[in-house]
Formats: sequence, structure tokens, C-alpha cells
Amino acid sequence: MSSSIKQVYLLLGPELGDKGQRIKEIRSILREEQGTDPEIHRFYPFETENGEIFTALSNNSLFADHRLVILSQAESLNTSQVNLLAEYIAKPSESATLLIVSTETSLPAKLSAKLDKDQVQVFWEMFDNRKADWVRTLFQRSSITIENEAGELLLELVENNTQELKATCAQLIQFITSDPGRISQTVSENDVESYIQHTRQESVFSLFEDIITKPLEKALGTLQALIRSGDGESVPLLAGLLWQFRRLVSYLELIEQGATSDEACKQVKVMGKSAAIRRKKDQTNYALAAQRYSLAEARSIIARLGEYDIRTREMGTDFQPMLLEQFLYVVMEKKGEAPCRFNPVSFATDAKF
Repeated sequence: MSSSIKQVYLLLGPELGDKGQRIKEIRSILREEQGTDPEIHRFYPFETENGEIFTALSNNSLFADHRLVILSQAESLNTSQVNLLAEYIAKPSESATLLIVSTETSLPAKLSAKLDKDQVQVFWEMFDNRKADWVRTLFQRSSITIENEAGELLLELVENNTQELKATCAQLIQFITSDPGRISQTVSENDVESYIQHTRQESVFSLFEDIITKPLEKALGTLQALIRSGDGESVPLLAGLLWQFRRLVSYLELIEQGATSDEACKQVKVMGKSAAIRRKKDQTNYALAAQRYSLAEARSIIARLGEYDIRTREMGTDFQPMLLEQFLYVVMEKKGEAPCRFNPVSFATDAKF
């Protein structure tokens, strides 16, 4: 049966909301054309080092006419995996659709060499100068206005993608409209703060706050709360901490260059993009972090983040809590110091009796 959906798509870029919507759209079209839901398989590069993804792509299913195979974090593919995928893309299965997903805006050219232009889509983040208007429009649709300061605080707290932003705005609107004694239909900065306290859950942001301002025991407690809630998976957790420590490194670099704390908060960048620290509480926390960690130590912590990301991927989910606890110890007690490495000793050649 012919389909308007092609066998392979590259879905790239940092904008998660629009990208997620495109994946839902592809799945919906396949369901409509095939008459049944496609069988869905999800992979990360480290889960298909032995070619497991190609088994899912090639083997027909007993329960569905079509298979939708999603490969996430494709920027982590190694050379061998890229070559094998390029071979598959040249001759894809007609009963499967492969979605290669990445937050990067480009992947090795051989992955797109055999694809038409409409099979490679890049989803860009919303421009900073559009975000405030976008948020204001969301609230206006519910006959609610939001003050500029409240909108800025909301943007500071929410990840930079429309998926998270839309969900948070909807929750805030529900929080505001569910108050029977409320008269004003204008959202203030205090309303946003109240909403945050009302819905407060431990997150990678509260974990980072503990790391830079609290004792190890408090950070371990927050980590355990995240693990119990299901939000303690190592890959997104370490990625969130990496972003924040890069922000801290930028802040410390500016301080070392002679900037005041206020100036540094306004000028910090992450990966070349502005990441200004606007909230008073966060500004205080970063000033405290500068007393706890030197620039060299913050850079060492970033190196440890990369190492532990690899280790948690290699060791599997059973060992992730232990490795994450060890990571907190290395960061908070050892200030990111690299572990000692010993030269191997051979009893045959080195032992002396």
C-alpha cells in the first residue's frame, strides 16, 4: 500500500515542541493510511551498538502492518553506526518508517545524501524577541493578561521549547482560574512565585541549587526524591546539570575578567547563546557558588559530567543511582577533582618476593 509518509526522516534542531508535534503527525497519518496503529520502537545510539535497530526495521511485525522506529540523540552516533544507517537509508524497508532525531541542526552528510529536501526538517528555537508575545497570546486566549515581569520570570523558569512552555502556561492558567476568591484576571510576578511554591517538585534545577549552596546530604536527598519520582534518569539529569555548570563557568569567567556580580548575571552565555540570570534568588545562588567553586574547579566538574554520562550509559539503569551519588560526592566534596589513576601492576613482572 502506498503512503504519503516516506521511509526515512531526519528531524533536527533544538525546538522540542514542534518536533514532537511532527512525530505525532507522522504517526497519525500512518494510522489513518494503514488502518491500525504502527508498531513503535525507540532507540538511543548506545542501545543499538550491535545493530538492534536494523532488526526492528527489517523484521515484519505480527501485530501491525507498519513499524515506526525512532532513533533519538542521533548526534551521539559513532562512525560505524553512521555508515550502517547510510547503507540502510539507501535501501529502506517499505514496511517501516525511520525517524532520526537530534537536537543538533546537522548530522553527517551521508545520512541525508539519499533523502529529498522534505525528508530533512530542522526545528529552530523560538527567537527571544518572540517568546514574550507568544506567552502573552496564550494567556489572552483564556481572557487572562500577564504582566511583563511575570512573563520574564516564567520564561526564566521554563526550558526553551514550546512544548514545556505551553504545558506550564496551561498549568498556571488552571492554577489562577481555580481560585474562587480571585477577582483580578492579571497574572503578576507574585502569582508566578506562588504557583512555583504550590507545585514545587524536585527537579534538576533544585538539585543544582543544592550542589552550589547546600551540604552533600541535602543534595543526596534531592537526588533520591528525583529517582523515586521517576525523574532521576541519568541522561537528562546530567544534561541539565551540564547546562547549568556551563552557565556557572561563564559567570565565573566574567567575574575573573573584572565584572561585578550584577554585570556577570546579565552577560552570561551558554554555548554562545545568552543565558542571563534574572531571578534575584538565582543571582544570590550564583554569588554563593562563586565562593564555593573556583573557575578551574567548575571546569573540572564539566569534565566529570562528560565522564559520568558515558559511565551511566555503559553500566545500565541498575547502577545509575549509585553512579549519580558518586558523582555528587566527586563534585561537592572533591570539587570535580579527577580520580587518581594507578598504573596496572603485574604479578608476573613487578612482584618481588
